[in-house]
Amino acid sequence: MTQNISIAVQKFLDSDFIIRKCLLRNILSLRALARHIIKELELKESNLDAVISAIRRYKRTEKAESGDKIRKIFSRIKVTTRSNIVDIRVQKNKANMGNISRLNSAIDIEKGEIMRIIQAEQSITIIIDDKNLDRFYDIFRKSDCISADKDLVEINLHFTQDSQNIRGIVALVTSSLNAEGINIVEIMSSAPELLILVKKEDLLKVLNVLDNLQELA
Repeated sequence: MTQNISIAVQKFLDSDFIIRKCLLRNILSLRALARHIIKELELKESNLDAVISAIRRYKRTEKAESGDKIRKIFSRIKVTTRSNIVDIRVQKNKANMGNISRLNSAIDIEKGEIMRIIQAEQSITIIIDDKNLDRFYDIFRKSDCISADKDLVEINLHFTQDSQNIRGIVALVTSSLNAEGINIVEIMSSAPELLILVKKEDLLKVLNVLDNLQELA
């Protein structure tokens, strides 16, 4: 039974990066956290001591095994930003699939211009520099445009190759941004890179979060 509780507690803490961060920073009461876990997992109150013991074991293990790894990963990331980005969502149909090819031909990648595509079931998201917005409307009909978010910043996190072997990196980043009230407009992953789009007014807050992630261990 104790082993089952230990596994359940580990899975719970693995899934909640905010609680995990607070636990590793010693700003959580173990007893209060244990009662919260008992409530969430619908355990018996008589399991309180076993849950507390499981939390302590998890904390020691995480500190020893993953703390240094996380710190090293975030200390070695390269962060670049691009401003004046537009995120456009259009209807997904055959005509617009062809229009994407036309727009792509008009984008000058050699001059550093960007075009990123995200395909969903019923729509397509196109991410371009706002200076190419006129080119977009020369090709696409305005009636095909579902939405357009302007004044965005793209933040590119360039991780090292070994980061792909560390679990929860993306979840850690997104949950940390969410904890600071930062809205993620778009997020794209092409390992070992992670691209995040936010409103330009949130840029400094995002950079501050990334700095703080190095203090996890």
